[in-house]
Amino acid sequence: MNKVIQLRPVTEKDSQLLFNLMTGQNWLEKIGDKGIKTVSDAKQYIIDKMHPELKEKGFINYVIVDEETKDEVGTCSLHNRLGVPGLDVGYAILEEYEGKGYATLAVIQMVDLAIKSYGVKTVHAITTENNIGSCRVLEKSGFGHTGYVQLPSSDENFRLYVLSKTSQKGDKCFKF
Repeated sequence: MNKVIQLRPVTEKDSQLLFNLMTGQNWLEKIGDKGIKTVSDAKQYIIDKMHPELKEKGFINYVIVDEETKDEVGTCSLHNRLGVPGLDVGYAILEEYEGKGYATLAVIQMVDLAIKSYGVKTVHAITTENNIGSCRVLEKSGFGHTGYVQLPSSDENFRLYVLSKTSQKGDKCFKF
């Protein structure tokens, strides 16, 4: 079955979705605790962290919606964060929708947006070493692992992936 997704901008009305994502076990283990303890915290996170990115950097966070069922399955976005060269793609999927292709479809659309709207030739992505599912999503989307980066706000080394017109697929993710 081929899935089709729609992307729509995150609004304050998506507080419950963000709360569910950011308090899920996978988010906490693989992305980290952002201090979200209530739906109200999630709403404030949207106001404080997500909306300013549009004004400051021109980027927006999107809700991933299954076009057929209209289920809101996760979020995706572009970032221009310190420690990562150029634009990078971010995404998170609700646990009950993981492994169904939504993240791969969202990544492909974000790459397309980065190329067409922002004129970049190279897009990056980062993930933690233990996030094997995310490694697979990136590799299925054409990204290659090129090394590691450390973000200024973290002591952790993140796997760095790159997708460009001249990119050669890097090493594959492996199971520990």
